[in-house]
Amino acid sequence: MTQSLSTKHPHYSLVDQDWSLMRDAYKGERRVKLQSTTYLPYTSGHIIDGAGVNMESLGQKAYEAYKMRARFPNFMREAIQMAIGMMHSQPPKIKLPKAMEGIRSSKGETMEVLLRRINVEQLITGRLGVMADITTDAAPENDLPYITTYTAERIVNWDDGRIEQLVPQALNMVVLNESEFERSESFSWTKESKYRVLVMGEVEENENKGTYRAGVFNENDYNEAGLKALHWKGRFLDRIPFVIINSVDLTSDVDDPPLLDLGSLCMTIYRADADYRQNLFLQGQDTFVTIGMNVEPDESVRTGAGSRIDLPIGGDAKYVGVQSTGLAEQRQALEKLESRAGSMGAQTLDSTSRERESGDSLRIRVAARTADMNQIVENGASGLESILKTVAVWVGENPDEVSVTPNKEFGEQQLTGQTMVEMATAATLGFPLSRQTMHDLARKRRMTEFTFEEEVEIAKKEAEDESFPFKKPETPDMAGADQNSEGDDTDGDQSARNKAKDLNDAGAK
Repeated sequence: MTQSLSTKHPHYSLVDQDWSLMRDAYKGERRVKLQSTTYLPYTSGHIIDGAGVNMESLGQKAYEAYKMRARFPNFMREAIQMAIGMMHSQPPKIKLPKAMEGIRSSKGETMEVLLRRINVEQLITGRLGVMADITTDAAPENDLPYITTYTAERIVNWDDGRIEQLVPQALNMVVLNESEFERSESFSWTKESKYRVLVMGEVEENENKGTYRAGVFNENDYNEAGLKALHWKGRFLDRIPFVIINSVDLTSDVDDPPLLDLGSLCMTIYRADADYRQNLFLQGQDTFVTIGMNVEPDESVRTGAGSRIDLPIGGDAKYVGVQSTGLAEQRQALEKLESRAGSMGAQTLDSTSRERESGDSLRIRVAARTADMNQIVENGASGLESILKTVAVWVGENPDEVSVTPNKEFGEQQLTGQTMVEMATAATLGFPLSRQTMHDLARKRRMTEFTFEEEVEIAKKEAEDESFPFKKPETPDMAGADQNSEGDDTDGDQSARNKAKDLNDAGAK
């Protein structure tokens, strides 16, 4: 019996249409219109006039014009780009054993860039796979494994064992679609069907035990003898080096795309916009009607300047057009849909304070809208960390030395001079806040590129330079900030107030 590697997991067919919709919405108008009636069906008039049956029919030509006039909104791309910008406003912190610091993706990317691409896929389809691989079944002496990614659509089949009480589930079989165009003769290209099979132990067994093996096959030529146990300097793996990263977890179960509602709404706006623009077009295409005029079937009538129409006594001529009474309602409905899409997308991810919006209100709004983003970045980082730990085991390094910490400071408030003065004043009055911490915050907000030690040294040189136009104010002694905390020391309080005043004056300047 021939086994087809294109066989898909039962859960795949439940979500592949959602993945296609999200992928098309992210790619934009050109990609959506290429799908033709998938997102913009024929009207009854198009069908009556032969659309879909005869590509040269009046109905098909009318549909193509109908589709061309429609506008697809780019809310999806804007939302994802805004979210990625916020997620990576600060670089992630990735720690690796020294021997693994040169590890790269199959595209030559650093792990920081790879994490960004992982987050993009999490937002589009809510799913992707990352795999550790080596160039041959036995890696050369100095080659590190590399990390490659697979979009949700390419993970066609998988098995994580039976659901049994107290028995942890783990992948024991994965089938990946690697079909692609390959250059065959000189400058011509052909589509090659390829599938990568990853297994643990025997393929027939539904258990996660044995040695990791892998192989690449055509769709219908699978042969278990083609599976090879990959090793790095003689080290074999007792797990499949493949991690499925969803939007909320690292299991094989399929998640819904986190922005699916926005993608569906964009398609609704596309269809509504097509109808609205069709009616606008028809509004300017009035039909000329004559009453009492005998015209032969093949006779044409000219209108406009320089033309003459002869009508009998009692005859009449007029233009009849589409009534515009429904256009206002269509326009209002379209505006409401676009407003709703904006509230679901990039507009609410904007962390810039709006007019008359208080700081508390801004923080609440951003926190509410970035809750999912926290989950996505944490899960993406956990997935990357998991596959890097597997690589560490494979190459004989300590997996505990691997960590991936994502940036989670979304919608950060601008660090102003007034804020810095308030922080320094609080520290002067005894709040346990060090100058090192304040400098680290300023550096994180990109107010300086120097380290704390470099900044202190520069400040000393400025203080010693008599020609420097701005003299540095007296620096508060952080270690002795609470010397007068006991008892009622009026002189100490007055000294602290004087220092706070100096800092405020310096901030004002």
